[in-house]
Amino acid sequence: MRVAAWILAGAGLALGQWETGAVVRSDGGAFLQNTIPQVGTLGDGSLMVVWGARAKGDGNGRIYGSFSRDEGRSWSAPRLLIDDPQFHDGDPNLLVDGNTVWVFGTRVRIPNDIQKAWTTVVKSTDNGATWSKAGEVFVPRQYTPGKQHNGIKLRDGTYAMGISWDRWAEKGMNARTEGEMDLASGVLLSADGERWTLHGEIYAQTPDKVRPGFTNGLGEPSMVEFPDGEMLMILRSGGPRHYEARSRDGGHTWSKPVMSALVGANTPTALWANRKQPEEVVAVWNSNPLHRWPLVAALSRDRGRTWSSPRVLANPGRQVSYPGLTQLAGGELVAVWQEDDGKGGRDIRYGKFSREWLHGGGR
Repeated sequence: MRVAAWILAGAGLALGQWETGAVVRSDGGAFLQNTIPQVGTLGDGSLMVVWGARAKGDGNGRIYGSFSRDEGRSWSAPRLLIDDPQFHDGDPNLLVDGNTVWVFGTRVRIPNDIQKAWTTVVKSTDNGATWSKAGEVFVPRQYTPGKQHNGIKLRDGTYAMGISWDRWAEKGMNARTEGEMDLASGVLLSADGERWTLHGEIYAQTPDKVRPGFTNGLGEPSMVEFPDGEMLMILRSGGPRHYEARSRDGGHTWSKPVMSALVGANTPTALWANRKQPEEVVAVWNSNPLHRWPLVAALSRDRGRTWSSPRVLANPGRQVSYPGLTQLAGGELVAVWQEDDGKGGRDIRYGKFSREWLHGGGR
């Protein structure tokens, strides 16, 4: 896969080109495993990536952030954002509103008993220069693993963020493995980013599980909103396709989930509503019902009902998963993902591409 060159410093990509590189690489030490990233564009135009990191043999995961002031060509040293040495912190996501940014994380016991999880949060009002102390977002569910995708601000000013929970934990029983989990999903809504209420219970049985170790039910929802207020949600399933649901009342209620056109199993999809063409939505996901590769991107002009032919972002023959998406002021899209390095570590990588590249222009 050929990497396109920058045309002019700060000028973005030429039409039909794309670029890829590393945000942080596995170092064999404190950053051996870099996992489940998300990316956002802050109020000052800079990019921020958050991810979880673990050292070898250490169950204490930590959440870090890194910044790029040059549209992804270089990244700052990792900054520790959330850590409690007695727990594992990971699965972070972002909510950006102008110069204010929240970073949310999921906290579980060491070792994880798939019984209880807590949602943590830190906040910055100056584009990530300074941060609050970590607090907790109350979620009225027991084990809540699935809020990896960024929160969004709806047209009416409400903040919305997808989340999942395991139905066994709600019954006072815990799954022993991921393959026993049975996930449902909903939406957290907030007027201020501090106090959240849970809405919906989006669920479908998965009798067509592709592998026994894949999860049951629907999890890790990603969402976009269209100009008339309709919302689209894509959900992970253990079957051969992702699922989708739609809302027309600001995320309070959702349609019955149905199979999506997107092929893939047991991995999440990142979504982004194109700011330049608000009827369009971009998806990044693993288009393989058995493996977490390749990682591809596609464009929909009809609100996710049909998609362009997928274009490959990464396909090393090993895991490239858990994508995040954002858009720069010039219109280019930036995706991030975790990638196995083939030596026991994981890197966080990014890819920057144009809408034209999705339509097949360039390499």
